[in-house]
Amino acid sequence: MLGSMKRTLSSVLPLVFLAALYAGPLGAISLPCQPCGGIRLADPADLETTIGAIGTIAAGTLEPGSPLFVAWDLPLDGSADPSPAAELFGAGATPWMTLVFRTPAPLTQNLDALQAELSAAAKIAAAAPAGAYFQIAWRPASGVTAGLDPAQYGFLIKRAAVVLTGAAPEGKVATGPLPPDPAFLTAFYAEEIAAYLEVVALAPASPVQLAAAVAKLDELDAGRPVVLDAPGAPAEAGGVLADAARNVTRGMALTLFEAPSAASSPNPQAASPIVAPLVLLAREFAGDLSYDPTSTPTGAEAWAFVRGKDLGVRVIAATPPGANELALLFPDAELRRPVRYSYFARKVGPPNGKLVGGKLEVRLAAAAPVEILALERPTAAEREGIEEKVTVSGDRGISVEEVLRRLQAFEDAQNRRIDHYQAVNTTSLRFPAAGTQTIEATLQGPYFVERGVPPDWVWSSLFLNGVRWRSKSIPEIPLIQPEKAATMPGEITFDKKYRYTLRGSDAIDGRAAWVVDFEPVGAAVATEGRLYKGTVWIDKQLSSRLKTRAVQLGLEGEVLSNEETLLYTPIDADGAPAPWAAGSFILPLKVLAQQILSVVNTATIVERDTRLTEVKINADGFAEARTTANASDATIVRDTAKGLRYLVKDEKGERVVKEGFDHDKLFLAGGLFYDDSFDYPLPLAGINYFSLDFKGTKQQVNVFFGGVLLVANVAQPRLFGSKFDFGADVFGLAIAGSDKLFRDNREVPGEELKARPTSFTLNLGHPIGNFFKWGVRYGLVSTTYSKIDTADANFRLPSNNIAQRIELSGRYARSGYRLDLGGSYHRRSKWADWGLPGNPDFDPDKKDYLRWAVSLAKTWNLPKFTRLSTQLNYLSGSDLDRFSKYEFGFFGPTRVHGYQSNRVRATKVSAAHVTYGFAFGDLFRLDLEGDAAWATDKDTGLHNELLAGAGIAGTFIGPWKTVVNMDVGVPVAGPDDGVVLYIVFLKLFK
Repeated sequence: MLGSMKRTLSSVLPLVFLAALYAGPLGAISLPCQPCGGIRLADPADLETTIGAIGTIAAGTLEPGSPLFVAWDLPLDGSADPSPAAELFGAGATPWMTLVFRTPAPLTQNLDALQAELSAAAKIAAAAPAGAYFQIAWRPASGVTAGLDPAQYGFLIKRAAVVLTGAAPEGKVATGPLPPDPAFLTAFYAEEIAAYLEVVALAPASPVQLAAAVAKLDELDAGRPVVLDAPGAPAEAGGVLADAARNVTRGMALTLFEAPSAASSPNPQAASPIVAPLVLLAREFAGDLSYDPTSTPTGAEAWAFVRGKDLGVRVIAATPPGANELALLFPDAELRRPVRYSYFARKVGPPNGKLVGGKLEVRLAAAAPVEILALERPTAAEREGIEEKVTVSGDRGISVEEVLRRLQAFEDAQNRRIDHYQAVNTTSLRFPAAGTQTIEATLQGPYFVERGVPPDWVWSSLFLNGVRWRSKSIPEIPLIQPEKAATMPGEITFDKKYRYTLRGSDAIDGRAAWVVDFEPVGAAVATEGRLYKGTVWIDKQLSSRLKTRAVQLGLEGEVLSNEETLLYTPIDADGAPAPWAAGSFILPLKVLAQQILSVVNTATIVERDTRLTEVKINADGFAEARTTANASDATIVRDTAKGLRYLVKDEKGERVVKEGFDHDKLFLAGGLFYDDSFDYPLPLAGINYFSLDFKGTKQQVNVFFGGVLLVANVAQPRLFGSKFDFGADVFGLAIAGSDKLFRDNREVPGEELKARPTSFTLNLGHPIGNFFKWGVRYGLVSTTYSKIDTADANFRLPSNNIAQRIELSGRYARSGYRLDLGGSYHRRSKWADWGLPGNPDFDPDKKDYLRWAVSLAKTWNLPKFTRLSTQLNYLSGSDLDRFSKYEFGFFGPTRVHGYQSNRVRATKVSAAHVTYGFAFGDLFRLDLEGDAAWATDKDTGLHNELLAGAGIAGTFIGPWKTVVNMDVGVPVAGPDDGVVLYIVFLKLFK
């Protein structure tokens, strides 16, 4: 029993030891050998000779890509020949390709030169065999490795690693030989380069310096293979075996020995003598071996390595100087069948093994300077049937840095495949208006994207609410938009601009995805401003984007909020649907965005829907099509760093970017409005002037004057440079409107009167977050009342008064939803008894009153300009009377189609509105509208009574480039009848 226990422990303990060795950190890689050795060619011209020597010496005993590493320099000036890498791989070695970058510092000021070298590196990597190693060496003019700037080199590592991984997904990236200085390594890793590397190389130094550097690397990046690059080879060729083993105990997984140039050798045609021992090392020490001090023999300096699959042992032993025989004593008596290997041609006797004092002694006669041994352990069957099974497993995790590197590599590789593409860009700008109405402008035309050139978009068609603009020219419209962020999420920069967090996993349309959140670091927001906060969904299989949603921060000017969602689709070069595969082009063919603008103190929502169709990638005729478009009279905009800018012709007929745009617009407006509250249709004819930057003051001005009607607004969207907006409104109507009264479902003509309001309001607003804006208003409303001939002789008019109003409001808008909240306090200057004697509606306490309201709206935009909109309202108040209650006329949140202004009133209203609109071809738009309100007012006998109306609205392009809108409604339920008609045309003068 004791013997069985001893044998069991002797077999299990090495396995436990191996399990501990292999349980490295998640994300760490290991080299396919231990110890690993390689040769660095001082002269790349020796490569052909080295390839031939490996093929001859190995004689088919090495598989292609075995762990015999051969390193050589490749310049990135376009002269490098990557083809020897494939020959080297086929001969049984692994190419270690040192890509020499010469771009001088600072790199950000020499990006053109860097980009040229990156392109050359990508071509080399694409031609290399799978599994090749790419070492990023930076040798600018100074050429002093010790003088490397960690920030500059870190930037280069990340940019180059992304390019190389994109071009060769199975390739491995290594640093150049770094100075073994813990301070340098700390600064270098502070650039967050760990995820961009598979291997770290150190320059030769003293054992003490290397030990300090390895200890620091183990602290900064535990489990990352370390390479010693490149110490001189020992005088005796076999010494590379002992040095490689010795370096493993010092923390170096691979030693690349520098071979002198063949030109300096007595025999220039001969390969370096260290090739033969390195071939032996690659053959016998390949696989899952680990250094095992518990199996290391005594009797000489030696190193034992245990193979995981069968626990066999490989030993490298250095024969003491002057000794002819080597005697090694192994502590494990179960080792057996020793085999002796030689790295040069000789006849040697087999090793002699015997048990001495419970240990295995192996003697080797005629010992070489370095001896290689292989020993076996007994199988399970040989251990009297004791079955062994040890499983080392783990869930392979991934860091956010690794996810980002893969994403950057995919996008870099795809960008290099795309020289240019042309598409049709269809962008709809939707402005939700009052109630369920939406104003929509859709621009469509060719879209040209070319590497290194800003995209151009030709406006060939304009649709207003789905109706085609018939003029040959499309007018310039104000391009209110934020400037682009100087640094986009995922970009590689010197300064850390964004913080990334791997939130977890999700699925987008059935595709498994990593979910990565990003946000700017605090210092970046303060110094750079317009950055993004959001989430990107990254395909787990391809590392491509599936979806990106981001909110822009640090906005200026009129733009209060900007959120964009990009949806990615795989297509082929002809724009046809393609599978999710590496060979497809994965582009953001759909972009959904929402902006909130401060326009004359109103939180104006703009919903943008961009779709790219008819995409042609790298197709012939691209340059000709772009040239033809530029030569035409079409309106063209360019996507610049400051946003879209008009591309206009100069005196020579060449297209140039027009700085800014025309902030001033002048319209002619005309039409009429009719309902029974007026004695005759109210004419609407006048001039509307609008400016986003009045006389360069940054103030917004909007004035409409139509003879009987004046509406004027002035606002400063960034008060003193802050996020507060401030402004004033004026409203005046020269014609008094009828103010009728319904009581118990009957009109009461004896209490009819006329009223004429005029108002002045001051406005102050400020956004909270990215989707909400609050506002406060202080207003003065002057109302003048007058009798009509049919009024009862005993009817007393209300007091002409000036009412003060303080209102608080808030608007939240996102994803097509709009939530409006508001409450106001009103105080009349005077309020005497009015109405017929004993009027129960008069109360002196109603001189002051409160009103509050909440509204929720949602719009669904369907294909072909079809749209469905809904809105729910709730309105109420306290101390409301006839002249402060809610009414159901054409204007206002309680509108019911067909209901006249100032006729039916209520103190509490719950309402629902719905609109379904569609276009007849591109000639005419029709909107079917329905309203329902449940009104309560005890003074007029309304008890949650249904008021309903239906209407039809339409849009078409009239003569002389006018846009014509019409709206007609009739009541279908409740105490009102008649018809309400509104028709207006708008013509742009400039």
